[in-house]
Amino acid sequence: MANCKQMSRLQACKLVLAIQACFVALPWALPEQAQANVNAQQTNIRALSEKGVYWYERFRFDLAAQSFNKILLIEPTNPSALRWQGLIDLARGDVQAANVWLGKLQLLHGNNPFSIELQQAITLASDKRQQFAELRYLADSEQVPGNLPQRLQQLLPQAPLGEAAVQIYRLMNRTPDGRAYARAKVAELAKQYPDDRRYRILLAELGGAGASTLAQTQTPSTTQNPRRPGSVNRTTPAPAAQAQPITTEVTQPPPAEQEATSPPVLSNFEQGQQLADLAQQQIDQGNKTEAARLLQNAVDLNPSYPWFRYDLATLLDDQGDAGSKQAARRVMDEGLALDQGQEMRFASALLAARQDRGNDAIALIDAVPRENWTEGMTALEKRVQYGQYLEGLRTQERNGEFNALASSITATPRWRAEPEVQALEQNLQRKRQVRLRMSYENAIIDGDEGVSRIDSDEIPLQLDLPLDFERTLFLRADTLNANSGRVNPATASNFAKLGTTLPTDPAIASNRLDQNYKGHVVGVGVQTEQYRVDIGTTVGDYPVNDWVGGLQWRTNLGEGSLRLEVARRMVNGSVLSTTGAIDPLTGETWGGARRNGVSAVYYQAFNPTLDFVGIARANLITGENIPDNTEYNLQGIVGKTVFQRPGHEVEVGASLFLWSFEKNLRFYTFGQGGYYSPQAFGSLTFPITWTGNMSGWSWQAQARVGASESREDDTALYPLNPELAAAAAAQGNPTLQIGGPGGGTSTGLRLALERQVLKNFVVGGYFEIDRSEGYNPDRLQLYLKYSFGDFFELSVPPEGVAPYSRF
Repeated sequence: MANCKQMSRLQACKLVLAIQACFVALPWALPEQAQANVNAQQTNIRALSEKGVYWYERFRFDLAAQSFNKILLIEPTNPSALRWQGLIDLARGDVQAANVWLGKLQLLHGNNPFSIELQQAITLASDKRQQFAELRYLADSEQVPGNLPQRLQQLLPQAPLGEAAVQIYRLMNRTPDGRAYARAKVAELAKQYPDDRRYRILLAELGGAGASTLAQTQTPSTTQNPRRPGSVNRTTPAPAAQAQPITTEVTQPPPAEQEATSPPVLSNFEQGQQLADLAQQQIDQGNKTEAARLLQNAVDLNPSYPWFRYDLATLLDDQGDAGSKQAARRVMDEGLALDQGQEMRFASALLAARQDRGNDAIALIDAVPRENWTEGMTALEKRVQYGQYLEGLRTQERNGEFNALASSITATPRWRAEPEVQALEQNLQRKRQVRLRMSYENAIIDGDEGVSRIDSDEIPLQLDLPLDFERTLFLRADTLNANSGRVNPATASNFAKLGTTLPTDPAIASNRLDQNYKGHVVGVGVQTEQYRVDIGTTVGDYPVNDWVGGLQWRTNLGEGSLRLEVARRMVNGSVLSTTGAIDPLTGETWGGARRNGVSAVYYQAFNPTLDFVGIARANLITGENIPDNTEYNLQGIVGKTVFQRPGHEVEVGASLFLWSFEKNLRFYTFGQGGYYSPQAFGSLTFPITWTGNMSGWSWQAQARVGASESREDDTALYPLNPELAAAAAAQGNPTLQIGGPGGGTSTGLRLALERQVLKNFVVGGYFEIDRSEGYNPDRLQLYLKYSFGDFFELSVPPEGVAPYSRF
């Protein structure tokens, strides 16, 4: 009995000790279990997030919202899910709902990166909607403005994040200057946010060299078998499971508790999903060929599943070449041959839309009954229809059909509130604004006073009066003061008829020795994007007043352009050739040369950094009391951009110029023309040009060196009057100017600067010098450009106001 009591007492002690041990161990066991629960919860959240992003990228906003809602049920304060819900509402066009999500996000988490990203996306969709649409419009235009990167940077007060970064840096990448800046910024974001694959994908798209390195240096959380959205249950049924071991291309390490001899049995869909996961890793590392092979294997295992096909097709389509795009289309066409279901049609329509096959995309989803359409299908239809409409408008704009463009916008009020259309309409309205251009220019060429020297002042003035959206009436009223100085009869035997008499001849009128003339060059014309026609004349106290004018026509030739012109223009180079001169001995006038002829200018851009300009001209030069002369020239210019960064571009070039005149008429005796006219001339020039723009400034600096060879024939100093030649001979003065070879080296410098003072007011100026054997002109111009509306664009490079005398 005593033994029994002792045994019972012993068992009770054991039970007490066991209970105490449980209580002692409980604090250690509970954290391990809690940590396991947290890990499982985070794994579920990560999978749901990837699934939501997957559907978001495929315009299935309904399914994306479901995924993020589930995250918020698990973790109501999850900042990433709150951010994505706001972005989904923005994609649906509901800015007000997005602002509600932003308010929750800021209340719970303050101004963290998720809040900043959503705030920026809302800003681009609301307050900066019109401005951003205008910049998108400029990025898609034929000539992207050089200051586009700076204007994009000024959109937001902070550096862009997330969706804003993707949109802004993609646009910036379309400009040569912005590409390097965008790559650097996206590379920084990819390092700062390694879990956000949007930055890695964008960096690869921009051609960033760091994309592969970034993919290989992910944080531990991203290297642990990252799952694509399809890894978790999809709303679309997966292909029927077929029990079958995974292929050797996809390895799955067995759990620690399971022996290596018991490989897991996976269905075809599970194998396909693992292949898709591996493919995404290869894409992140820049190995697109291997990614395509893995996705093809996933498609082979699941031929009727649309989204493996879509991933493969988009990967092929992103290669950009025609063969890859055709292969992408073939992938989806083969899927349609196997399955005509709603999801396959939608996936095929998404590919068609991204390949600009809008009609095909609409036809694919139209086969699905309208009552079965998802929100994504409705959004796709609207996007395609709007895209087709917008492309039609842009085609009209590119073709210069601005009147038709205005009619198209007015006739389709459905899209008129869209920001891109508003940007087009705003640009149209600016074409109706009256504009004023004015400048002061001084040009100096050294030479003999009253003979070959020129010191001219010009004040060009142009008023643009739009007639409609295409045609602009322009009025020219330039002031031209052409000054050569006072002739010295004692040393001017090579001027007018002075060589035929004595310097003390009383017939020489003192008031005629001043070869300085004042007057105007006036004209009127009409111009469009395609043509320009003008007519004008010189008026004032010029010795020779005569008419000028021309017709210019421009057309596109594939990737190049051609400009043809038939014109009658003034011949610059001296007072004699420009305005004519008065003979101090007799009061007769001569000179005032006019260049009558045709010209062709061809431009071809081989790529964004290499272009070519070819020029050909043929003219008949006439004037008062001077012989007619024929002129021909050919010029070829090649330019190569060697340095680019935002706001800066450096280009080197080479120019070959060939020139020939029938007669040598470059002298100043009566009957000579006063303009350089060699019988053979060839030059090779190498310019280097730096063009830039920043903060409302634009500039260009050019330095050039060259070499030339020339030949001039002998020329009669009195080519139209043998009697004058005989009289000059009687005075012991020459009657024949001996020609011969010429040439040498040349240098030149041009500096130009322009400033946008107000949105509708621009000022600028340039200075140019040339130095070569026997020719050393200097030119200075200061100018202003003013719009009586709300805008006058900054020119990059700076663009002055060309005098009518040099049209």
